[in-house]
Amino acid sequence: MAVTKLSKTTIEAVQPGDRDIYLWDSALGRFGVRVTPAGARIYLIQYRAKMPAGVSKTRRLVIGHHGRPWTIDQARAEARQLLAKVDLTQDPFADREAARSTQAEAILQAVGRERDTVRNVVDRYIELRGSQSRSALETSRLLRRGPSTEWGDRHIGDVRRSDVADLIDKLSLRSPAIARSTFAVVRPFFSWCLERDLIERSPCDGFRAPPRPKPRERVLTNDELRLAWLGADRLSGTFGQIVKLLLLTGQRRGEVAGMLWSELDLEAGIWRLPGERTKNGRAHEVDLSRQALAIIKSVSRTGPHLFPGRGLETAATGFSATKRQLNRRVREAGALLPIDTDQPPMPSAATWRLHDLRRTAATGMAGMGVAPHVIERILNHVSGAQGGLIGVYQRHEYRPDRRAALFAWADRVEEIVSGQPAPSNVTHLAERRA
Repeated sequence: MAVTKLSKTTIEAVQPGDRDIYLWDSALGRFGVRVTPAGARIYLIQYRAKMPAGVSKTRRLVIGHHGRPWTIDQARAEARQLLAKVDLTQDPFADREAARSTQAEAILQAVGRERDTVRNVVDRYIELRGSQSRSALETSRLLRRGPSTEWGDRHIGDVRRSDVADLIDKLSLRSPAIARSTFAVVRPFFSWCLERDLIERSPCDGFRAPPRPKPRERVLTNDELRLAWLGADRLSGTFGQIVKLLLLTGQRRGEVAGMLWSELDLEAGIWRLPGERTKNGRAHEVDLSRQALAIIKSVSRTGPHLFPGRGLETAATGFSATKRQLNRRVREAGALLPIDTDQPPMPSAATWRLHDLRRTAATGMAGMGVAPHVIERILNHVSGAQGGLIGVYQRHEYRPDRRAALFAWADRVEEIVSGQPAPSNVTHLAERRA
Protein backbone atom coordinates (compact mmCIF):
# COMPACT_ATOMS: atom_id res chain seq x y z
CA MET A 1 0.00 0.00 0.00
CA ALA A 2 2.03 2.97 -1.32
CA VAL A 3 1.97 6.33 0.50
CA THR A 4 3.08 9.51 -1.23
CA LYS A 5 2.17 13.17 -1.64
CA LEU A 6 -0.66 12.94 -4.14
CA SER A 7 -0.48 15.27 -7.10
CA LYS A 8 -1.74 15.29 -10.66
CA THR A 9 1.67 14.07 -11.82
CA THR A 10 2.02 11.20 -9.37
CA ILE A 11 -1.53 10.04 -9.93
CA GLU A 12 -1.27 10.01 -13.71
CA ALA A 13 2.15 8.34 -13.60
CA VAL A 14 0.74 5.15 -12.04
CA GLN A 15 0.40 2.40 -14.66
CA PRO A 16 -2.67 0.12 -14.33
CA GLY A 17 -2.06 -3.47 -13.25
CA ASP A 18 -4.12 -6.63 -13.33
CA ARG A 19 -5.90 -5.59 -10.13
CA ASP A 20 -6.80 -2.36 -8.29
CA ILE A 21 -3.82 -0.25 -7.11
CA TYR A 22 -4.25 2.02 -4.06
CA LEU A 23 -2.12 5.12 -3.55
CA TRP A 24 -2.54 6.96 -0.23
CA ASP A 25 -1.88 10.65 0.44
CA SER A 26 0.91 11.49 2.86
CA ALA A 27 -0.54 14.99 3.33
CA LEU A 28 -3.99 13.77 4.48
CA GLY A 29 -4.32 10.40 6.12
CA ARG A 30 -7.12 8.08 5.06
CA PHE A 31 -7.40 9.87 1.69
CA GLY A 32 -6.19 8.22 -1.51
CA VAL A 33 -6.79 7.21 -5.10
CA ARG A 34 -7.65 3.83 -6.66
CA VAL A 35 -6.28 2.96 -10.10
CA THR A 36 -8.36 0.25 -11.77
CA PRO A 37 -7.10 -2.27 -14.38
CA ALA A 38 -9.12 -0.31 -16.95
CA GLY A 39 -7.11 2.84 -16.14
CA ALA A 40 -9.75 4.75 -14.17
CA ARG A 41 -8.43 6.86 -11.25
CA ILE A 42 -10.93 7.30 -8.44
CA TYR A 43 -10.56 9.43 -5.28
CA LEU A 44 -11.79 7.92 -2.04
CA ILE A 45 -11.45 7.90 1.73
CA GLN A 46 -11.01 4.89 4.01
CA TYR A 47 -12.01 4.86 7.66
CA ARG A 48 -13.31 2.70 10.50
CA ALA A 49 -17.00 3.14 11.27
CA LYS A 50 -18.58 2.04 14.52
CA MET A 51 -21.36 -0.48 14.06
CA PRO A 52 -24.00 -1.76 16.50
CA ALA A 53 -22.80 -3.89 19.45
CA GLY A 54 -19.46 -2.06 19.52
CA VAL A 55 -18.20 -3.62 16.29
CA SER A 56 -16.23 -1.46 13.86
CA LYS A 57 -16.05 -1.89 10.09
CA THR A 58 -13.70 -0.58 7.43
CA ARG A 59 -15.47 1.70 4.97
CA ARG A 60 -14.30 3.02 1.63
CA LEU A 61 -16.27 5.96 0.31
CA VAL A 62 -15.81 7.13 -3.28
CA ILE A 63 -15.44 10.86 -3.86
CA GLY A 64 -15.21 10.85 -7.65
CA HIS A 65 -13.08 10.34 -10.75
CA HIS A 66 -9.77 12.15 -11.21
CA GLY A 67 -10.16 14.89 -13.77
CA ARG A 68 -13.87 14.15 -14.29
CA PRO A 69 -14.51 16.59 -12.65
CA TRP A 70 -12.34 16.28 -9.52
CA THR A 71 -8.88 17.82 -9.29
CA ILE A 72 -6.51 16.68 -6.54
CA ASP A 73 -7.11 19.87 -4.55
CA GLN A 74 -10.90 19.59 -4.81
CA ALA A 75 -10.86 15.92 -3.87
CA ARG A 76 -8.54 16.55 -0.89
CA ALA A 77 -10.84 19.35 0.37
CA GLU A 78 -13.89 17.08 0.07
CA ALA A 79 -12.04 14.28 1.85
CA ARG A 80 -11.13 16.63 4.70
CA GLN A 81 -14.81 17.51 5.25
CA LEU A 82 -15.90 13.88 5.17
CA LEU A 83 -13.18 12.77 7.57
CA ALA A 84 -14.18 15.56 9.97
CA LYS A 85 -17.61 13.89 10.19
CA VAL A 86 -15.93 10.56 10.83
CA ASP A 87 -14.02 12.09 13.71
CA LEU A 88 -17.39 13.15 15.14
CA THR A 89 -18.46 9.45 15.05
CA GLN A 90 -20.60 9.99 11.99
CA ASP A 91 -20.62 7.53 9.08
CA PRO A 92 -20.63 9.36 5.70
CA PHE A 93 -20.99 6.06 3.84
CA ALA A 94 -24.17 5.17 5.75
CA ASP A 95 -25.47 8.72 5.34
CA ARG A 96 -24.97 8.56 1.58
CA GLU A 97 -26.65 5.15 1.30
CA ALA A 98 -29.62 6.38 3.33
CA ALA A 99 -29.93 9.46 1.13
CA ARG A 100 -29.78 7.32 -2.00
CA SER A 101 -32.39 4.96 -0.63
CA THR A 102 -34.73 7.81 0.24
CA GLN A 103 -34.23 9.38 -3.16
CA ALA A 104 -34.72 6.07 -4.96
CA GLU A 105 -37.90 5.38 -3.02
CA ALA A 106 -39.24 8.82 -3.85
CA ILE A 107 -38.46 8.30 -7.53
CA LEU A 108 -40.12 4.90 -7.53
CA GLN A 109 -43.20 6.32 -5.88
CA ALA A 110 -43.37 9.25 -8.28
CA VAL A 111 -42.32 7.53 -11.49
CA GLY A 112 -42.72 3.82 -10.82
CA ARG A 113 -46.48 3.88 -10.58
CA GLU A 114 -46.71 5.71 -13.86
CA ARG A 115 -44.21 3.34 -15.48
CA ASP A 116 -45.96 0.23 -14.19
CA THR A 117 -49.47 1.03 -15.32
CA VAL A 118 -51.34 -1.91 -16.76
CA ARG A 119 -51.05 -0.45 -20.25
CA ASN A 120 -47.28 0.01 -20.02
CA VAL A 121 -46.69 -3.42 -18.51
CA VAL A 122 -48.84 -5.07 -21.19
CA ASP A 123 -46.78 -3.27 -23.85
CA ARG A 124 -43.51 -4.48 -22.26
CA TYR A 125 -44.85 -8.03 -22.01
CA ILE A 126 -45.84 -8.04 -25.67
CA GLU A 127 -42.53 -6.48 -26.73
CA LEU A 128 -40.47 -9.04 -24.81
CA ARG A 129 -42.43 -11.91 -26.34
CA GLY A 130 -41.25 -10.54 -29.65
CA SER A 131 -43.00 -13.07 -31.88
CA GLN A 132 -45.10 -12.28 -34.90
CA SER A 133 -46.76 -15.69 -34.91
CA ARG A 134 -50.53 -15.87 -35.12
CA SER A 135 -50.81 -16.91 -31.45
CA ALA A 136 -48.60 -14.01 -30.32
CA LEU A 137 -50.63 -11.53 -32.35
CA GLU A 138 -53.85 -12.93 -30.90
CA THR A 139 -52.40 -12.61 -27.38
CA SER A 140 -51.50 -9.00 -28.11
CA ARG A 141 -54.99 -8.26 -29.42
CA LEU A 142 -56.77 -9.83 -26.42
CA LEU A 143 -54.54 -8.14 -23.82
CA ARG A 144 -54.88 -4.72 -25.41
CA ARG A 145 -58.65 -5.03 -25.82
CA GLY A 146 -59.06 -6.49 -22.32
CA PRO A 147 -56.69 -5.36 -19.52
CA SER A 148 -55.22 -2.37 -21.38
CA THR A 149 -58.65 -1.01 -22.24
CA GLU A 150 -60.29 -1.71 -18.87
CA TRP A 151 -57.44 -0.89 -16.46
CA GLY A 152 -54.92 0.95 -18.66
CA ASP A 153 -53.95 3.82 -16.33
CA ARG A 154 -54.11 1.83 -13.09
CA HIS A 155 -50.98 0.53 -11.40
CA ILE A 156 -50.49 -3.16 -12.17
CA GLY A 157 -50.39 -3.94 -8.44
CA ASP A 158 -53.84 -2.44 -7.90
CA VAL A 159 -55.68 -5.01 -10.03
CA ARG A 160 -57.72 -7.34 -7.82
CA ARG A 161 -59.55 -10.62 -8.35
CA SER A 162 -62.82 -8.72 -8.41
CA ASP A 163 -61.51 -6.69 -11.37
CA VAL A 164 -60.69 -9.87 -13.28
CA ALA A 165 -64.12 -11.27 -12.43
CA ASP A 166 -65.84 -8.10 -13.65
CA LEU A 167 -63.88 -8.17 -16.92
CA ILE A 168 -64.61 -11.84 -17.61
CA ASP A 169 -68.30 -11.42 -16.70
CA LYS A 170 -68.57 -8.43 -19.01
CA LEU A 171 -66.95 -10.32 -21.89
CA SER A 172 -69.07 -13.42 -21.22
CA LEU A 173 -72.25 -11.45 -21.83
CA ARG A 174 -70.96 -10.51 -25.26
CA SER A 175 -69.12 -13.70 -26.19
CA PRO A 176 -68.30 -16.66 -23.92
CA ALA A 177 -65.59 -17.68 -26.38
CA ILE A 178 -63.86 -14.28 -26.15
CA ALA A 179 -64.15 -14.37 -22.35
CA ARG A 180 -62.45 -17.76 -22.23
CA SER A 181 -59.74 -16.73 -24.69
CA THR A 182 -59.07 -13.51 -22.79
CA PHE A 183 -58.69 -15.32 -19.47
CA ALA A 184 -56.33 -17.79 -21.15
CA VAL A 185 -53.90 -14.93 -21.91
CA VAL A 186 -54.54 -12.82 -18.79
CA ARG A 187 -53.52 -15.59 -16.38
CA PRO A 188 -49.99 -16.15 -17.82
CA PHE A 189 -49.57 -12.38 -18.12
CA PHE A 190 -50.08 -11.90 -14.38
CA SER A 191 -47.82 -14.90 -13.66
CA TRP A 192 -45.13 -13.09 -15.65
CA CYS A 193 -45.75 -9.95 -13.58
CA LEU A 194 -45.43 -11.99 -10.37
CA GLU A 195 -42.09 -13.45 -11.47
CA ARG A 196 -40.75 -9.90 -11.92
CA ASP A 197 -42.02 -8.62 -8.54
CA LEU A 198 -44.41 -6.21 -10.25
CA ILE A 199 -47.23 -7.63 -8.14
CA GLU A 200 -47.35 -9.44 -4.80
CA ARG A 201 -50.02 -11.91 -5.86
CA SER A 202 -51.72 -12.79 -9.11
CA PRO A 203 -55.36 -11.65 -9.22
CA CYS A 204 -56.03 -14.84 -11.20
CA ASP A 205 -55.03 -17.13 -8.30
CA GLY A 206 -57.91 -19.42 -7.40
CA PHE A 207 -59.93 -18.12 -10.34
CA ARG A 208 -61.59 -20.76 -12.48
CA ALA A 209 -61.37 -20.45 -16.23
CA PRO A 210 -64.70 -19.69 -17.90
CA PRO A 211 -66.41 -22.84 -19.21
CA ARG A 212 -65.82 -23.87 -22.78
CA PRO A 213 -68.69 -22.44 -24.87
CA LYS A 214 -71.02 -24.83 -26.60
CA PRO A 215 -70.17 -25.25 -30.28
CA ARG A 216 -72.37 -23.12 -32.51
CA GLU A 217 -74.48 -24.93 -35.07
CA ARG A 218 -75.99 -21.92 -36.83
CA VAL A 219 -76.24 -22.35 -40.58
CA LEU A 220 -77.90 -19.79 -42.83
CA THR A 221 -80.92 -20.90 -44.81
CA ASN A 222 -80.98 -20.21 -48.52
CA ASP A 223 -83.20 -17.17 -47.95
CA GLU A 224 -80.83 -15.84 -45.28
CA LEU A 225 -77.86 -16.47 -47.57
CA ARG A 226 -79.52 -14.51 -50.34
CA LEU A 227 -80.31 -11.59 -48.03
CA ALA A 228 -76.77 -11.64 -46.60
CA TRP A 229 -75.42 -11.27 -50.13
CA LEU A 230 -77.90 -8.54 -51.06
CA GLY A 231 -77.15 -6.75 -47.79
CA ALA A 232 -73.43 -6.95 -48.55
CA ASP A 233 -74.14 -5.29 -51.91
CA ARG A 234 -75.63 -2.31 -50.06
CA LEU A 235 -72.59 -1.76 -47.80
CA SER A 236 -70.11 1.01 -48.48
CA GLY A 237 -66.38 0.29 -48.48
CA THR A 238 -64.91 -3.17 -48.81
CA PHE A 239 -66.71 -5.00 -46.00
CA GLY A 240 -69.35 -6.32 -48.37
CA GLN A 241 -66.61 -7.93 -50.48
CA ILE A 242 -65.18 -9.58 -47.36
CA VAL A 243 -68.62 -11.02 -46.51
CA LYS A 244 -69.00 -12.49 -49.99
CA LEU A 245 -65.52 -14.03 -49.98
CA LEU A 246 -66.17 -15.56 -46.57
CA LEU A 247 -69.18 -17.31 -48.03
CA LEU A 248 -67.54 -18.35 -51.30
CA THR A 249 -64.24 -19.63 -49.89
CA GLY A 250 -65.24 -20.93 -46.45
CA GLN A 251 -62.08 -19.45 -44.93
CA ARG A 252 -61.73 -17.69 -41.58
CA ARG A 253 -62.63 -14.04 -41.07
CA GLY A 254 -59.11 -12.94 -40.16
CA GLU A 255 -57.63 -14.78 -43.13
CA VAL A 256 -60.00 -13.17 -45.63
CA ALA A 257 -59.83 -9.69 -44.08
CA GLY A 258 -56.02 -9.90 -43.97
CA MET A 259 -55.68 -11.08 -47.58
CA LEU A 260 -52.52 -9.77 -49.26
CA TRP A 261 -51.98 -9.18 -52.94
CA SER A 262 -48.72 -11.11 -52.65
CA GLU A 263 -50.69 -14.22 -51.63
CA LEU A 264 -52.74 -14.24 -54.82
CA ASP A 265 -51.97 -15.92 -58.13
CA LEU A 266 -54.83 -14.51 -60.15
CA GLU A 267 -53.73 -16.19 -63.36
CA ALA A 268 -53.79 -19.64 -61.75
CA GLY A 269 -56.78 -18.75 -59.58
CA ILE A 270 -55.06 -19.70 -56.32
CA TRP A 271 -54.82 -17.95 -52.96
CA ARG A 272 -51.73 -19.14 -51.06
CA LEU A 273 -51.93 -18.56 -47.31
CA PRO A 274 -48.58 -18.81 -45.44
CA GLY A 275 -48.48 -20.70 -42.15
CA GLU A 276 -48.10 -17.55 -40.07
CA ARG A 277 -51.50 -16.39 -41.30
CA THR A 278 -53.46 -19.56 -40.52
CA LYS A 279 -54.92 -20.68 -37.21
CA ASN A 280 -53.12 -24.02 -37.18
CA GLY A 281 -49.83 -22.66 -38.53
CA ARG A 282 -50.04 -24.76 -41.71
CA ALA A 283 -49.67 -23.20 -45.14
CA HIS A 284 -52.89 -23.48 -47.10
CA GLU A 285 -53.98 -23.03 -50.71
CA VAL A 286 -57.50 -22.01 -51.69
CA ASP A 287 -58.83 -22.44 -55.22
CA LEU A 288 -60.65 -19.30 -56.30
CA SER A 289 -63.90 -19.68 -58.23
CA ARG A 290 -64.76 -17.29 -61.03
CA GLN A 291 -67.13 -15.53 -58.62
CA ALA A 292 -64.37 -15.06 -56.03
CA LEU A 293 -61.91 -13.89 -58.69
CA ALA A 294 -64.43 -11.33 -59.96
CA ILE A 295 -64.75 -9.87 -56.46
CA ILE A 296 -60.97 -9.77 -55.94
CA LYS A 297 -60.34 -8.14 -59.32
CA SER A 298 -62.90 -5.45 -58.49
CA VAL A 299 -60.82 -4.29 -55.51
CA SER A 300 -58.63 -1.22 -56.05
CA ARG A 301 -54.98 -1.86 -55.28
CA THR A 302 -53.88 0.79 -52.73
CA GLY A 303 -51.31 -1.14 -50.69
CA PRO A 304 -50.25 -4.65 -49.67
CA HIS A 305 -53.70 -5.49 -48.25
CA LEU A 306 -56.80 -5.98 -50.37
CA PHE A 307 -58.90 -4.74 -47.47
CA PRO A 308 -56.77 -2.20 -45.57
CA GLY A 309 -57.67 -0.78 -42.18
CA ARG A 310 -57.30 2.86 -41.19
CA GLY A 311 -53.68 2.74 -42.33
CA LEU A 312 -52.87 1.22 -45.70
CA GLU A 313 -50.25 -1.04 -44.09
CA THR A 314 -52.72 -2.82 -41.78
CA ALA A 315 -55.64 -5.14 -42.40
CA ALA A 316 -59.30 -4.29 -41.88
CA THR A 317 -60.69 -4.50 -38.34
CA GLY A 318 -63.81 -3.31 -36.52
CA PHE A 319 -65.98 -6.27 -37.44
CA SER A 320 -68.51 -5.75 -34.64
CA ALA A 321 -69.51 -2.32 -35.94
CA THR A 322 -69.53 -3.38 -39.58
CA LYS A 323 -71.58 -6.49 -38.77
CA ARG A 324 -74.21 -4.21 -37.21
CA GLN A 325 -74.21 -2.19 -40.42
CA LEU A 326 -74.66 -5.41 -42.38
CA ASN A 327 -77.61 -6.36 -40.15
CA ARG A 328 -79.31 -3.08 -41.07
CA ARG A 329 -78.60 -3.52 -44.78
CA VAL A 330 -79.96 -7.08 -44.67
CA ARG A 331 -83.12 -5.75 -43.04
CA GLU A 332 -83.43 -3.10 -45.75
CA ALA A 333 -82.91 -5.69 -48.50
CA GLY A 334 -85.50 -7.97 -46.91
CA ALA A 335 -88.06 -5.18 -46.86
CA LEU A 336 -87.87 -4.99 -50.66
CA LEU A 337 -88.68 -8.67 -51.19
CA PRO A 338 -92.22 -10.07 -51.43
CA ILE A 339 -93.53 -11.59 -48.20
CA ASP A 340 -94.71 -15.20 -48.20
CA THR A 341 -97.42 -15.27 -45.52
CA ASP A 342 -97.33 -19.07 -45.49
CA GLN A 343 -93.76 -19.05 -44.17
CA PRO A 344 -92.68 -18.09 -40.63
CA PRO A 345 -90.87 -14.76 -40.33
CA MET A 346 -87.16 -14.95 -41.10
CA PRO A 347 -84.80 -14.52 -38.11
CA SER A 348 -82.91 -11.25 -37.87
CA ALA A 349 -79.39 -11.15 -39.31
CA ALA A 350 -78.27 -10.31 -35.77
CA THR A 351 -78.82 -13.99 -34.91
CA TRP A 352 -75.93 -15.12 -37.12
CA ARG A 353 -72.25 -14.23 -37.02
CA LEU A 354 -69.64 -13.88 -39.71
CA HIS A 355 -68.09 -17.20 -38.68
CA ASP A 356 -71.44 -18.85 -39.41
CA LEU A 357 -70.81 -18.13 -43.09
CA ARG A 358 -67.88 -20.56 -42.93
CA ARG A 359 -70.11 -23.22 -41.38
CA THR A 360 -72.77 -22.48 -43.98
CA ALA A 361 -70.26 -23.05 -46.78
CA ALA A 362 -69.11 -26.35 -45.25
CA THR A 363 -72.69 -27.51 -44.70
CA GLY A 364 -73.67 -26.47 -48.21
CA MET A 365 -70.81 -28.44 -49.76
CA ALA A 366 -71.68 -31.47 -47.63
CA GLY A 367 -75.26 -31.23 -48.88
CA MET A 368 -73.93 -31.29 -52.44
CA GLY A 369 -72.17 -34.59 -51.78
CA VAL A 370 -68.64 -33.34 -51.08
CA ALA A 371 -66.76 -35.88 -48.96
CA PRO A 372 -65.95 -34.87 -45.34
CA HIS A 373 -62.18 -35.24 -45.83
CA VAL A 374 -62.31 -32.86 -48.79
CA ILE A 375 -64.29 -30.28 -46.80
CA GLU A 376 -61.76 -30.59 -43.96
CA ARG A 377 -58.93 -29.78 -46.35
CA ILE A 378 -60.86 -26.86 -47.84
CA LEU A 379 -61.36 -25.46 -44.33
CA ASN A 380 -57.71 -26.23 -43.39
CA HIS A 381 -58.88 -28.21 -40.39
CA VAL A 382 -56.61 -30.60 -38.48
CA SER A 383 -59.38 -32.62 -36.89
CA GLY A 384 -62.05 -35.17 -37.70
CA ALA A 385 -61.19 -37.09 -40.82
CA GLN A 386 -57.70 -35.54 -40.95
CA GLY A 387 -56.72 -36.01 -37.31
CA GLY A 388 -55.07 -38.85 -35.40
CA LEU A 389 -53.50 -41.77 -37.25
CA ILE A 390 -55.22 -40.87 -40.51
CA GLY A 391 -53.77 -37.38 -40.30
CA VAL A 392 -50.25 -38.79 -39.90
CA TYR A 393 -50.36 -41.10 -42.90
CA GLN A 394 -52.86 -39.46 -45.19
CA ARG A 395 -51.11 -36.42 -46.70
CA HIS A 396 -53.16 -36.25 -49.89
CA GLU A 397 -54.29 -32.71 -50.63
CA TYR A 398 -57.33 -33.71 -52.75
CA ARG A 399 -56.70 -30.67 -54.95
CA PRO A 400 -58.95 -31.64 -57.88
CA ASP A 401 -61.79 -32.52 -55.48
CA ARG A 402 -61.32 -29.31 -53.50
CA ARG A 403 -61.32 -27.21 -56.64
CA ALA A 404 -64.45 -28.88 -57.98
CA ALA A 405 -66.21 -28.51 -54.62
CA LEU A 406 -65.44 -24.79 -54.26
CA PHE A 407 -66.45 -24.08 -57.86
CA ALA A 408 -69.70 -26.00 -57.48
CA TRP A 409 -70.45 -24.26 -54.18
CA ALA A 410 -69.84 -20.83 -55.72
CA ASP A 411 -72.23 -21.72 -58.55
CA ARG A 412 -74.82 -22.81 -56.00
CA VAL A 413 -74.46 -19.52 -54.12
CA GLU A 414 -74.92 -17.66 -57.39
CA GLU A 415 -78.11 -19.62 -58.09
CA ILE A 416 -79.49 -18.91 -54.61
CA VAL A 417 -78.74 -15.18 -54.82
CA SER A 418 -80.02 -14.67 -58.36
CA GLY A 419 -82.87 -17.13 -58.23
CA GLN A 420 -81.68 -18.37 -61.62
CA PRO A 421 -79.82 -21.57 -62.59
CA ALA A 422 -76.09 -21.37 -63.26
CA PRO A 423 -75.01 -20.31 -66.79
CA SER A 424 -75.05 -23.09 -69.37
CA ASN A 425 -71.26 -23.10 -69.58
CA VAL A 426 -71.04 -23.88 -65.85
CA THR A 427 -71.01 -27.55 -64.87
CA HIS A 428 -72.18 -28.88 -61.53
CA LEU A 429 -70.22 -31.08 -59.18
CA ALA A 430 -71.87 -34.30 -60.30
CA GLU A 431 -71.13 -33.45 -63.93
CA ARG A 432 -67.50 -32.66 -63.13
CA ARG A 433 -67.12 -36.09 -61.54
CA ALA A 434 -68.64 -37.86 -64.53
